[in-house]
Amino acid sequence: MGCRQITPHLVRLASRLEDKPFHLIASHCQDTSSRKEVIAYLRNNGMSPFAPNLTITKMGRHPDVRGNGYVPYYIVFDHTGKLVHHHMCGTYHGGDGLKMIEWVDKLLKEAPAIYLGPEPFTKIAPLAKKVSSGKSLGSAVKSMEKQLAAPPDDATKKELERLRAIVVRHRDDQLKRIAKLQGSEPGRVIKEAKALAKTFKGTKLATEVDAALEVYEESETLSAAVKMEKAFRKIVKSFEKVKEDKRTDKLIEKTIAKLEKLIEGRGAVPFTETVEAYLMDLR
Repeated sequence: MGCRQITPHLVRLASRLEDKPFHLIASHCQDTSSRKEVIAYLRNNGMSPFAPNLTITKMGRHPDVRGNGYVPYYIVFDHTGKLVHHHMCGTYHGGDGLKMIEWVDKLLKEAPAIYLGPEPFTKIAPLAKKVSSGKSLGSAVKSMEKQLAAPPDDATKKELERLRAIVVRHRDDQLKRIAKLQGSEPGRVIKEAKALAKTFKGTKLATEVDAALEVYEESETLSAAVKMEKAFRKIVKSFEKVKEDKRTDKLIEKTIAKLEKLIEGRGAVPFTETVEAYLMDLR
């Protein structure tokens, strides 16, 4: 099992775990390949490189992993950032193939939906546990804010303030995730922002989410990205339904012309990079 064989499994893993506390960092080691070329390769092979939990980088290393002279190689971290396992994937070099997926699934069962950090909560343990689960987060935040308004003692107040900071971090991480969707799946941005706004509705932490939602709903740039995405998907669907061995030069040229026209003069639209990556491979 080599790099090209392992890649589809990893990309599918990112897509499957899109709504879980999981992030895949795919680091390639080609001297000449750019990120756009890697994206084009994934796209051309039927894989989406734009899952919100997938980052493509180059020549990634870790100080605690040494002596591995072959690729593909995987490194697994838990929800605290601790390195828990690493091994070869390539079975011809003694690797364990897709074993990393088992490690990820195992760690996800142990990982909370919202990470609270290593320091335990004692005064507000039930509330912290509820926040950590991610379930009924809105009601948990309301309870937290109510208790913060009149904490019984300083120790409880400190724990409540620490829990609030964690919730704020979670909210901001979600806002960043949604913002990133503008360049990959702009059609999901407003839907995701509305869901987040619903979670924090009626709390003091709703202000930033409501403001972001309002910006997205009024954004002409996002609207243009959504329209571009729809047109792009339609063009690509029409092209890719033709079997690869039946794709003539004329068809490819026609598709390139359509995509070039689609992004002409629209460099500021965030979805343009996705179209350009697809174009790079067609050319």
